[in-house]
Amino acid sequence: MNPQLIAVVIRRLGLGLAVAALALLTLASPAMAAPTASSSAVEVLKGTVRPLAHSARGRAAVVATGSRRTLTLRNFSIDPGPRVRVWLVPRRASGDGRFARDHIDIGRLKGSSGNQSYTIPSRVDLRRYSSVIFWCVPFTQGLARADLSRS
Repeated sequence: MNPQLIAVVIRRLGLGLAVAALALLTLASPAMAAPTASSSAVEVLKGTVRPLAHSARGRAAVVATGSRRTLTLRNFSIDPGPRVRVWLVPRRASGDGRFARDHIDIGRLKGSSGNQSYTIPSRVDLRRYSSVIFWCVPFTQGLARADLSRS
């Protein structure tokens, strides 16, 4: 930091306030700048949630941050159901029987509305598993779906 600037700050504010002001200036220094592009989040897939057996709406997206991938749901809502799971399925999969045989379970539905996120395991090939199904376990039925495509 510039010594002349420090002297001016001390003269104008007094020692106590100068220390506080310099601490704030230090926090705002370029070393504390936002993360670099290599660590920032990038949306790689996106789609719209649409109803199957239940009313549903919202936006689904896969966001990559470094090697980590996350499914995000925004402005999401779905009619509640018992034991609903979030599955990744092949885009071509249709019908409840296909979903049940070929899916990647990424967790239980966290709630019937609101923004949510789910970690996608690194082993999952998103070129193959590019649709999201909200699956009701007791009724073996897809409640809603989002087909994802490149952002």
